[in-house]
Amino acid sequence: MDVRMKQSLNAIFRPRSVAVVGASNNIQSWGFGILNTLIAGRYRQAIYPINPKEKIIQGIPAYPSLRKVPGEIDLAVIAVNAASISQVIEECIAKKVKGGIVITAGFAEISSEGAKLQNKIAEESKKAGFYFLGPNCLGIWSTEGNLNTFPNLTRRPHRGPISFISQSGTLTHFLYEASRKYGFGVSKAISFGNQASISYVDLLEYLGDDPTTQVIISYVEDIGDGNRFLKVAKSVTAKKPLLIYKAGSSEAAARAARSHTAALAGNDELFDAVCRQAGAIRWFDFMEMFYMANNLCYQPLPRGNGVAILHGGGGFCVTATEACTRLGLSVPEMTAQAQEELREQMLPFSPPPVNPIDCIGRKNEEAYIRMIEIVAKQDNIDGLIVMPPRDNFDRYTAPSEMMETLKQAEAIATIPKRYKKPIVIAGNEGRISGPIDEIFKRYHLLTFEDPVDCAKALWGMVKYSRVREYQPG
Repeated sequence: MDVRMKQSLNAIFRPRSVAVVGASNNIQSWGFGILNTLIAGRYRQAIYPINPKEKIIQGIPAYPSLRKVPGEIDLAVIAVNAASISQVIEECIAKKVKGGIVITAGFAEISSEGAKLQNKIAEESKKAGFYFLGPNCLGIWSTEGNLNTFPNLTRRPHRGPISFISQSGTLTHFLYEASRKYGFGVSKAISFGNQASISYVDLLEYLGDDPTTQVIISYVEDIGDGNRFLKVAKSVTAKKPLLIYKAGSSEAAARAARSHTAALAGNDELFDAVCRQAGAIRWFDFMEMFYMANNLCYQPLPRGNGVAILHGGGGFCVTATEACTRLGLSVPEMTAQAQEELREQMLPFSPPPVNPIDCIGRKNEEAYIRMIEIVAKQDNIDGLIVMPPRDNFDRYTAPSEMMETLKQAEAIATIPKRYKKPIVIAGNEGRISGPIDEIFKRYHLLTFEDPVDCAKALWGMVKYSRVREYQPG
């Protein structure tokens, strides 16, 4: 990566000072929302509101232009009309601002004239070594810099090892909501828009070397330079998982992408082949990427594709088995010795514990935990799908029973650490609540009601495990 590019990206994600060009006291303006988010998000470095008509903006002294700011500026967040962008870029270059985010829309995504203006500011900035995200984007959330530029989105996601690169600002909101609901830990969320100056592949390369990012997920409409993408993606997947949702697989979707960010739709089959060659995992369900990223961050990778299914519902056992086998996962039979050990924990009328293992006839909940541990020890099992302990607390439940159930939940939650095998919880998400839910979230275990979702969760981990297995060196 070019040294100046890296300096710009460092300034964007870890700025020591931020100028908001177009900052305002008008609550309906973008400039108000960006500055409000910076303040509410507790950014504690220097903030410089820029507006020629205001002296004080949201309690902070304002300046008429970037040139009038007395200190150095690491990052300029720009939210002015498109006609004023060239002048602001010139000021950024003259002031030696290190990096920028151009929120403003109205460029290549709307007209040929907009495309000419976009190319002009991109050429000027690159020549001067000043690189920016956008235009037509919402900017970033960075835990390193304690920085959030998303207008009026003052709720912060949980801090953690997942980074999300998105060509859509709206879809980045989904990550915020998912993080808060399911406890995903976020390092960086990046809305990069039209990629006039800093491209998707630039961001991919940067995050590949970022020590705070363990898994990269991305929504992209146009990858730009395909050869460079292949080279960078190969390098990234040798170190960390890369999950991609690529839009434009149909003519209607491609048309929508062109009107959104001026994306050039490519050959979808070719993109599939490039992802396979690069070791990137392509997804077609947007929210599933977040779940998979969580699993890849916190659970051990399976050594093979053998799955054990333990559940109290016979129908679930059958459908989960079918889902696993359709995805290429194996559901191997338990050995004779394992079956004998399992039968000792089951009532005489129970179905044979071959795999899947119908646990409806388990002796009690303690026996169920022992069954899980017996299965986890088996050499031909690489991952488990299990139901949670019964969550039937009410005012009549004895404290001793509550405590015993919580111990059982923690015993399940610690399987990955104790046996080095991933585990997926198969239960009704709406019914698992309170302390049991908190135990699973503390250990970063997600709950899926649909057997297909359970199978996909393990399939994704198996797939990346194979990517690592075949990496050269």
